[in-house]
Amino acid sequence: KLKAPGVLPQSEIFIHNVSDFARENLFFLIDSGVFFCDNRYVMEQDDWQSYLFLLVRKGRLKFRYENREFIAGPNQCVFLNCHKPHMHRAEEDDTIFEWFRFDGNASASYFEMMYQKNGCVYTIGNNAKITENLDRIIQMSRRETINEHLASVIIHETLYELSELTNTAVNSIESIIKKATEYIENHFNQDISIEEVAQHVNLSPYHFSRSFKKYTSYSPYEYLLNYRLHHAKKLLAHTKLTVADIAEASGFNSAPHFVTTFKKRMNITPKQFREATPDGSSARRRNGSVPAELSRPR
Repeated sequence: KLKAPGVLPQSEIFIHNVSDFARENLFFLIDSGVFFCDNRYVMEQDDWQSYLFLLVRKGRLKFRYENREFIAGPNQCVFLNCHKPHMHRAEEDDTIFEWFRFDGNASASYFEMMYQKNGCVYTIGNNAKITENLDRIIQMSRRETINEHLASVIIHETLYELSELTNTAVNSIESIIKKATEYIENHFNQDISIEEVAQHVNLSPYHFSRSFKKYTSYSPYEYLLNYRLHHAKKLLAHTKLTVADIAEASGFNSAPHFVTTFKKRMNITPKQFREATPDGSSARRRNGSVPAELSRPR
């Protein structure tokens, strides 16, 4: 039993004495438990010398790791590197979660691989194997019948299942980002908003913006603006449209806004860019040679 603020009396914690063999050769179980909490519960550590696997059964938990915050709710699990400063706390009364701490073998490599792709929180959906493995760990611990070799196999299998969830999530997000970029490229010359694109791919604007930047290195607004400028450059180079017409055709709300944005991004005005292109040769003859910095492709 554990007496701590926010941890209710029916909670359990099981501590395992790890053998030297397990520490050197296996994924090894350190402790595990089932916590019933109210919103006073908070756990904050600088180095807990372990990795944490946790499944939320009811309520919500907030996690902080490497200056990022995550929320985990029912049917979501968390894989956390507790060798680094971290925090988690209950966001609601009547929060219930099961967990185990472990280390050894390839724990660090698994964590880094999956954290870079997915962060710390996983929605397990109908993956019964993960919940079954957690139940097996808890039951072995409760009976004080820990078989370290079997525990290592269960931990490894759980990490495998998490990696499969990660791959599925990555493929799903990549499909969503592709759908979003296609929408932007088909509507760039219209007055579209980030909220509109997010709605098109069925994500909240916040989640959409974060995911989009993670997979493209651009915010949705930057991607839209760059696509508009790319289109404007083609019109400047290959048509005789006026700057005002090009601004409108490229989705800018006014010619002055287009000129200001173009100059800020390209370091030259639209007129200078047009004169520096092959179709602007007559302008070059009138104005002299084109400076080298304007003739380089951008």
